[in-house]
Amino acid sequence: MTLDALTISPRGEAAKALGAYYTNARVARFLVRWALRAPHETLADPAFGGGVFLAAAAERLGEMRGHPDRQLFGVEVDQEAHSRAARVLEAHFSIPPDHLLCADFFELSPTALRVDAVVGNPPFIRYQRFLGRKKALLRAAEQGVRLSGRAGSWAAFLVHATAFLKPGGRLAMVLPAELGHAQYAQPVLEYLKRAFERLWLISFRERLFPRLGQDALLLLAEGRQGGQGTPSAAPAYLLELEGPADLEDLRLPPEGEKGPKRLWVPGAGGRLPFHRLPQGARGLYEALAKAPQTFRLGEVAEVGIGYVTGNNGFFHLSPEGAGAWGIPPQFLKPSVWRARALKGLCFTQTDWAQATSRGQAGFLLHLPPEAPLPPGVRAYLAKGQAAGVPQAYKCRTRRPWYSVPYVGRPDAFLAYMGQGSPHLAVNEAGAVAPNSLHGLRLKAPGQSALALAALWQTSLTRLSAELEGHPLGGGALKLEPAEAEQVLLAGAGLAPKRLLELALELDALLREGRPEEARALADQVVLQEGLGLSKGEVALLAQAQRLLKERRGKR
Repeated sequence: MTLDALTISPRGEAAKALGAYYTNARVARFLVRWALRAPHETLADPAFGGGVFLAAAAERLGEMRGHPDRQLFGVEVDQEAHSRAARVLEAHFSIPPDHLLCADFFELSPTALRVDAVVGNPPFIRYQRFLGRKKALLRAAEQGVRLSGRAGSWAAFLVHATAFLKPGGRLAMVLPAELGHAQYAQPVLEYLKRAFERLWLISFRERLFPRLGQDALLLLAEGRQGGQGTPSAAPAYLLELEGPADLEDLRLPPEGEKGPKRLWVPGAGGRLPFHRLPQGARGLYEALAKAPQTFRLGEVAEVGIGYVTGNNGFFHLSPEGAGAWGIPPQFLKPSVWRARALKGLCFTQTDWAQATSRGQAGFLLHLPPEAPLPPGVRAYLAKGQAAGVPQAYKCRTRRPWYSVPYVGRPDAFLAYMGQGSPHLAVNEAGAVAPNSLHGLRLKAPGQSALALAALWQTSLTRLSAELEGHPLGGGALKLEPAEAEQVLLAGAGLAPKRLLELALELDALLREGRPEEARALADQVVLQEGLGLSKGEVALLAQAQRLLKERRGKR
C-alpha cells in the first residue's frame, strides 16, 4: 500500500460538510519528517481522514527503528473514513485499532493524551456550514484564545491541537492561507507566537488543493511553551516555494542563519501578501502608511454590504415588468445589480438607464412592513407565494416576508470582487444595491465622494487593496467591508478645483476603457504632485501591485 493511495479526497455534500480535503503524500512526508526527530517520539493526527500522515509517520519511525504500534495515535470524526483508513493503517503500517479513535476531536480533553508532535490537515469548514462552532469556540477559549463567530473550523481546531503537545513539542499543519490575512485569524497568530519558540510558514505559487476555492499553506511550530505560552513573541519566518515538489530537499535553516524573510514584523499587521513584496516596496509602503498625508478609508467612510432579498429573481424587476404588474413608483427603488454597470468614476441616472437595458440594473420592490398594498402589488405577491418565495432563505425569517430590510442609498458603490482591482464609483443616480456590491457612506457632511473616488485610482491604493483583500479561486480578489476600510489612500494636498478636474478626466478615461492611463494620471497628480513621490517610487508601488495581481491570476 502506497501513501498516494491514501490521499484521494472524498466527494459530495457529506465530504464538504466535514471539510474533507486530503493532503498529498509529498506534503505529508515533509511535515512528518520535520516533526518526528527521534525514534522514541510520539505523534498524533487529530483528523486523520485517509490516514496519509499516520502512514508517513509509520514509515519515518521505521527508518529510525521506532515502534509505530506504540507511538502513533489518530482521531477521525467520519465513521466511514475512519473504518476504511483504520483497516489499512493496521494491515500495512502496524498501527493498532485502539490507537485510532472515531470521535469528534473537540470532545476530547488534552489531559487524555500528550504527544511530542501533532501533524495533520484540519477540516476546512467555513463558519456558515460549521455546525459544531459553539463547542469549538469553547475549546479555543480554554487556551485563552477568543475567536469570532466568523472563524472557520480550522482555527479552533489548531488551537485545541496545540493543547495536546508536551512541553517542547512540535506542530506541523496544512492550513488555509486565511491564517496569513483574515482578521478572525489574528488571535490564532498571537496565540501561536506565545505558545511556541519558533514558527515557519511555507506558501506555494501552485495551489495545494485544486478543488478547494482557496489557497493553503504549511505551518511549522516548534518548542511548545508551558501553559498558554509566554508574553514574548516567537520569531516567525516565511518561505515561498513554487510547489510541493520543492519540499523534497528542503531543510529549514536554524535561527540566525541566512534564510527566509522575517514574518509578522511590526507595522504591517502580519498579513501574508505584504511579505511577498520586494524589500524596497515594503519599506516605501510602510513609510507611506505612517505618513500624515495618507489615511485609511475607514477614517472617512463606513463600508457595508448591500441588501439581501432572499430571491433576486422575484424582488428585482425591470421597468417593463414593474409596469406590467401596475406597481406604483413609491414601491420601486432604482437599483444597480452588477459591478459591470459601474463604468466610470460616477454612476449616473444615464448609466442606470443603460445598465437597465443590459439587465445589469432595474428596480427593487421595496414594500414597507405596514404599507397598504394596491391591487397590482397584491397580485404580484400572490404570484410569489405560489412560487414558494416566502419559504426562501431570508424571506422565511422576515415579517412580513416581502419587506426587504436595510435598504439605503450609499454615497458610493464599491465593486469588491473580481479579477481586476476593486472599483469605487460615486452614486450620482441615487440608486440602491444588493450584496453583489458594497455601499460606502461618508462619515462627515461636506466630504466629497467624488474626490475619494479619484484618490482611489492611484497605484498606492491599488496596492493597498491587494494587501488588505484576499484571493479567491480563479485569481479573483475580494474585499470584505472591514478589509475595505483598511485600504490606504493618499490625502493629496491638492486644491478642490484641481481634484475635481482630475476626477472628470479619470471618469472619461475609465469610460473609454483605459484604466491603466487613469492610474498613471492619478499617480502623476496625487502621488507625485500631491505627495511629492518620485517617478521611481511611484513605479515601485505600481510594480508591487502588479506582482501581487499576477500572482493571484496564476492560481
